[in-house]
Amino acid sequence: MSQKSDIQLMAEVSAEHFLKGRSKVEIAADHGISRFQVARLLERARHEGIVQIRVVNPLDTGEDQVALASRLGISSATVVTPRTGETLRSALARQAAQLLQQKLHDGARLGVAWSRTLMHLPDHLQGLPRVDIVQLVGPLSAPGTSASASSGLVHALGSMAGGQVWPLPTPLIVDSDEVAASLRAMAEVRAALEAADDLDVAVVSVGGWGEGASTLRARFSPQEQQDAVEAGVVAECSGILVTANGDIARSGMENRVIGVRAEQLRSTRVIALAPAQEHPEAVIAAARAGFVDDLVLSEDLELRVSAALD
Repeated sequence: MSQKSDIQLMAEVSAEHFLKGRSKVEIAADHGISRFQVARLLERARHEGIVQIRVVNPLDTGEDQVALASRLGISSATVVTPRTGETLRSALARQAAQLLQQKLHDGARLGVAWSRTLMHLPDHLQGLPRVDIVQLVGPLSAPGTSASASSGLVHALGSMAGGQVWPLPTPLIVDSDEVAASLRAMAEVRAALEAADDLDVAVVSVGGWGEGASTLRARFSPQEQQDAVEAGVVAECSGILVTANGDIARSGMENRVIGVRAEQLRSTRVIALAPAQEHPEAVIAAARAGFVDDLVLSEDLELRVSAALD
C-alpha cells in the first residue's frame, strides 16, 4: 500500500470510528480488512497525529501563583494556558468566568468593563446567580468598536443573571469636556455611573501604555500625550491612567472620559485580566493602584512580572 493511500485509509477509518461512532467490525467489513487491521490503523493514526483527542474538564482551573500574589499584594494570581484552538483572550475570559461563579451570590452587583478580552465572557458562562449588571465603561470610539457591542455584552450577561441592568451607552472617551458633561447629564448615563458606587465584584482588563500599546492613547491630543509621558503613565485600566508607583496620573483628558472612577474600583473586589503580554509594568502598576484583587494572566506574562519585581 502506498504512503498516500495508507494515510488516507487511516484518516477514513478514524473518522468513521471516532466521529461517526462505527464499530471496528463494521469498518472492517466495509473496507475488506480484519478488525485487527482496523485497530492497528486507529493506533497508528493516534501515534502519527492524524487523530488528536482532547479532554476538557469543565471544572478545571488555571494554576494558582501564591508567591506572585503575595509579592503584588493581591488576593490571588492565576496563570491560564489556552486550550487547543483557543486564543489567549478567550482563555483569560474563561478563567474570569470561573472566578465569577465563585465570587458572586444572589443579590450581588457586578460591574463589567468593556474590552476585546471581556467580550468572550458570555461564551464561557453557563449561567450566573441572580445579580445586577453595571456597565463600567463604553468602548473606544475607534474602528472595530461600537457602543452597541459594549451594550450587547452587559445585556448578554444580564439575560443570564436575570437582575437589573445599568447600560452605559457612551464611548469611553469623547472629543471635548462639553460633550462629556452633556452625556453625563443624561438620566441613563448618570444612573449607570452612580450604580458603580455599590459594586460587589468588578471585572476589568489591564492595558499597557505608550506608542502602539494603547488604542486610548491615540485619542489624546499631542499635548495630552506629552503630559502623560511626563506624568509617568505605564498602564490604563478602564480609562484610568496609572503610573509605575500606582498613582493616578493627570494628563488633562480626565474630563473627557466617561466611566468608572478610581475610588469605585478600589472599593470593590476586582477581577483583572491582563492580555498585554509585553507590558509587565502595567500589571504591577494596576496592582499598586488598588485595581486588582484577583489577577488572571498567561504563563509568559507571569514570568515577566516576576522578573520585573526582582
